[in-house]
Amino acid sequence: MHKSYLTSLFLSLLAVAFLAVAASRLETIHAMRKEYKLQTVNPLKDREVASELRLPLVALSTFRSLAIDYLWIRADNLKQEGQYFDALHLARMICVLQPHLAAVWDFQAWNMAYNISVAMPTPPERWNWIQTGYKLLRDEGLVHNPQNAKIYHSLAWIFWHKIGGISDDFHRYYKLQLAQEMTPLLVPLNGAFINSSEDIAAMAQITSDWNELKSDPEIVKIVNKIKAAEPKFTSDEELFAGLLDFRINGTAYTPSLHQVIADNQHNEALKKLDTFIRARILRGEWKLEPQRMLEINNKYGPVDYEDDTVHLSLDWRLPYTHALYWGVRGLECPQDIQNINELNLHRIVYHSLQDLYHYGHLQILPFSLPSELERQSGREVLDTPKDIQLMVFNSEDLRMFPIAYQATLDIMKFYAHIGAKGPGGIKDGSANLCESGIRNLYLIGHRQLAQKYLVHLRERYPDNKDYNVSLDNFVHARMKEAIDAIHPKDASDTILNLLRDAYARYAVGDDENASIKENLAESVLEVLKKEHPDEEDRIARMKLRSFPEMRLLALTEFLTDKQANPVIRASLLKRLEIDRPTLYNLVMAELEKINSRSPDL
Repeated sequence: MHKSYLTSLFLSLLAVAFLAVAASRLETIHAMRKEYKLQTVNPLKDREVASELRLPLVALSTFRSLAIDYLWIRADNLKQEGQYFDALHLARMICVLQPHLAAVWDFQAWNMAYNISVAMPTPPERWNWIQTGYKLLRDEGLVHNPQNAKIYHSLAWIFWHKIGGISDDFHRYYKLQLAQEMTPLLVPLNGAFINSSEDIAAMAQITSDWNELKSDPEIVKIVNKIKAAEPKFTSDEELFAGLLDFRINGTAYTPSLHQVIADNQHNEALKKLDTFIRARILRGEWKLEPQRMLEINNKYGPVDYEDDTVHLSLDWRLPYTHALYWGVRGLECPQDIQNINELNLHRIVYHSLQDLYHYGHLQILPFSLPSELERQSGREVLDTPKDIQLMVFNSEDLRMFPIAYQATLDIMKFYAHIGAKGPGGIKDGSANLCESGIRNLYLIGHRQLAQKYLVHLRERYPDNKDYNVSLDNFVHARMKEAIDAIHPKDASDTILNLLRDAYARYAVGDDENASIKENLAESVLEVLKKEHPDEEDRIARMKLRSFPEMRLLALTEFLTDKQANPVIRASLLKRLEIDRPTLYNLVMAELEKINSRSPDL
């Protein structure tokens, strides 16, 4: 008995000694975690964490696990019963009780952005739940887990797949809402749409401290003028929100404010104030750091055709750009390079860049035809009356091809360097992407840049005879491969569909892709006729006419198609009248013939 007591006492003293030694190392461990950026938020001490987190964490103590199990079951039952807001409340409590478990944030955000959103009947309701999902990750999950790659990937995925993809019937509505919310942050006060690296650099350089900015007497002077002109601005916060809203709801503000803005549009103090406000919203509400945006622009921005080493600004209205931002942020987290989250983040980055190539040209068009055809890109959102509905069109941005292609090379090089297997299918996908880019650069007239990438393919695949040919022959061969897959009776329809697509793009101002499609249609026709020079009967059976005839036929079919959007048809006619009057007259003559036969068209 006595021996047992002494043994217990010894072990107890030993445990206390070990605890004391461990406690003495806490400061060193915290310092190392801070040095390597591994620290996480302590929900009981950190001032940024809402006080509502502390009560459940302290009160439940050892019963927290039971409470979590109950809340999970209850939240799922509420969701099944359609009690979504009650389920949301419980989901947030679960996140509070398990703030450092990434899977909890991931599941709850997915549940909101995907499961609950699709149960909503209208686009605005769905968009609200999608926003709730990504904001839960961005505004709360990353506060508790600032170095967690899984949360960064989940956040990037919602932007890339849910908003940027096409799986949801209302995906165009989501893209429009994101563009509308981002546009005022990319438009200087009383100015044109910029979205430039220079403007983002100005936001990166401006101070984030309002008191520091107010130390400039010129800033104080312009602030006082604005407040005197607009009685609504009784505080600095109201002034910040009001000047941002002024871009969209200008009629809601006094004529005096309009006059002050107009009189001071070249005033450097007003420019600095506006830059500060926009940077403040980017940092505070969107959690986008302008300096990081600038760095991403400089690395991944679209190229200048004249000099492909020069990077222009990405379009920050697009979901793919947001996905890229959070994917890049996630790759900065300390992690095992073999980790699945790291691989998924690489996938997000290069898939976002490929989508910026395929869908990176954004056009926003009002349903009601604008009074003037020539519109400043980006002003559609700001200048459109509230009762006019907008449409979003995404098409190819060929300037992103070199960036998207380089991303595939970089990821293959990265995984080869560490001796690990990278994403499946990327090698073949990379070559196919390059062939597509070469063809489109050739069709748009950038032969020198197309030749550069053909030479690169030769160096990459020295044994591939398909690449050891001239640029003209390479493009011709790619065209022939596509044409060989066309059934003779479908040849005419294929050309007409290409032309219809070209004119639809031309109508909404996407001139580059319109030119690519039109040139592609002409090239297909030339190749078909070249392949069958002595087969007039075969050409006739394919219903192939001269290219001017095919172009006129495609235009008249498009303009008389009741399934085509009437706004786009009207815009196409107006552009033809201004830019191509000869073709316009021919089209109008054809339409008159058709109308005389079928007056209801």
